[in-house]
Amino acid sequence: MGSKSSSREISRDDLSQAFETGDARLIIEILVMRYGDYIYGYCRRLLGNTTEAEDVSQTVFVHALRDLKDLSDIQGAQGWLRGIARHRCMDRLRARQRDLRVIDSGDSCSPVDEQLAVVPSDHDPRIASALDDCLGRLDARSRAVLALRFHDGLSFEEISTLTSDTSGALRVRLVRALQTLRRCLESKGVRP
Repeated sequence: MGSKSSSREISRDDLSQAFETGDARLIIEILVMRYGDYIYGYCRRLLGNTTEAEDVSQTVFVHALRDLKDLSDIQGAQGWLRGIARHRCMDRLRARQRDLRVIDSGDSCSPVDEQLAVVPSDHDPRIASALDDCLGRLDARSRAVLALRFHDGLSFEEISTLTSDTSGALRVRLVRALQTLRRCLESKGVRP
């Protein structure tokens, strides 16, 4: 997903003007240019796979076009898109679990793309790389709980609704994931 296809920055005013005209395709184009990279990165962190993240992030904008009438406030566009992305990622994770139960023969292993997206920042790129690698070593369910709890700020009850795990199980999963993440980062010389 590219965030800029033109030479000028896309602003909220552009989005407001598109909203006023009611041109759904223009609105979605602006949303993709403004938030496409963010939504892709979010999906990539939840799913841990670049191919699936690309598919799901595109699906997010297809659903956004279909449900554009539900976006009542353009100020909340990013959160609205993230909500769609969260639901589509959880759908993908549930489908993955279903598929694993159906084809799990004990001998097969699925290829894993270990490149997780880390939000670009002014921090040391070595730390970002270490975090990227350590997150990639976590199982998909643990990554999802981490992202939903710390990135989205959801409560354990809200995450439970999305994942069908109990709040207690989610707490245990989160504690274990954080311990594993800490050990991995420390082994790479990063102090969390």
